[in-house]
Amino acid sequence: MKFATRCLAVCSVLFLSALTFSQTQEKVDLDMVTKIRYEGFRNSQIKEIAEGLLENIGPRLTGSPNMKRANEWTRDQLSKFGLVNAHLEAWGPFGRGWWNEYVNVRMLSPDIQTFIAYPKAWTPGTDGPIHGDCVRAIIKTKQDFDKYKGKLAGKIVILGDPGEVKPIVASPYERYSEKSLADVANYELPSERPAFSPQDQQRRQQFQRDLNQFLAEEKPVATIDHSRQTEGGGTVFVQSGGTYRKNEPQGAVPQLTLAIEQWDRLARLVEKKTPVQLEINVKNNWSDADEQYDTIAEIPGTDKKDEVVMLGAHLDSWHTGTGATDNGAGSIVMMEAVRILQSGEGIGVLQHR
Repeated sequence: MKFATRCLAVCSVLFLSALTFSQTQEKVDLDMVTKIRYEGFRNSQIKEIAEGLLENIGPRLTGSPNMKRANEWTRDQLSKFGLVNAHLEAWGPFGRGWWNEYVNVRMLSPDIQTFIAYPKAWTPGTDGPIHGDCVRAIIKTKQDFDKYKGKLAGKIVILGDPGEVKPIVASPYERYSEKSLADVANYELPSERPAFSPQDQQRRQQFQRDLNQFLAEEKPVATIDHSRQTEGGGTVFVQSGGTYRKNEPQGAVPQLTLAIEQWDRLARLVEKKTPVQLEINVKNNWSDADEQYDTIAEIPGTDKKDEVVMLGAHLDSWHTGTGATDNGAGSIVMMEAVRILQSGEGIGVLQHR
């Protein structure tokens, strides 16, 4: 899943020290290129690396035990590949560590149904099962707070704009045409202008702080918003609802994200004045996580050992996915690349250069 609001303060990075290529024109050693290709195609360990990181460890929220496991596992793997000085390098301070241990959300009336729901990162748990009647709220700005003041205490707030599941109107797979292949060949570099300005990001963060303060004062049982809209639905996008920073108040109200189709049903029932009661049981854990780590390892160079080439990928991920595309894939590919260079077939590249 892509970080839409903000990345965590620092992302874990794997570094590779090696020789830089000369900027002058050099003859390509096709024999060496063939050896590298052979090692990658015939002896690939992509599958094993991916299984170790994505299946055996799983999601890796910064400050969580899984993040530390991922740091230690990548360090040990790089050592097995033959890289030297593989170690964890501390950085910080970060703030609060957080991870989810259990979550269950179900409707008790007017129907009984178990929902697909996840707690937002850095929000509290429920300290056991809790029950509450649902109310509807659309809060976009601080000016909306007055509409709901005194109306949320003891309630489960179905929060947010109406959801919409866009229908799938085209096949998810299609063959490239001559034109589409030509368009790919004419790739243009993306704009360096950020997708949103720092001012927009600061406004969103400030509103989240204001909303958390409002909820702490109003004391609802929990809030439930819906996953962002996607074509065809199916994926539940979850990020943070509280703060990991120790200098900011810890969230006081459990916040959850629900699959959009199920959230829509709740919202419709509540808007029609149908009494809706839910049971929520969330166990979240907290820890001191001021000191976090980067995984670092090296392949020493030879005749240009005073120069450095760095390869990196962020190792952390949000807590509800596998972390495969953001950014397990980058970490896995990078680890495989340095393994090939360090392998019996590929190490000659560094010696040759």
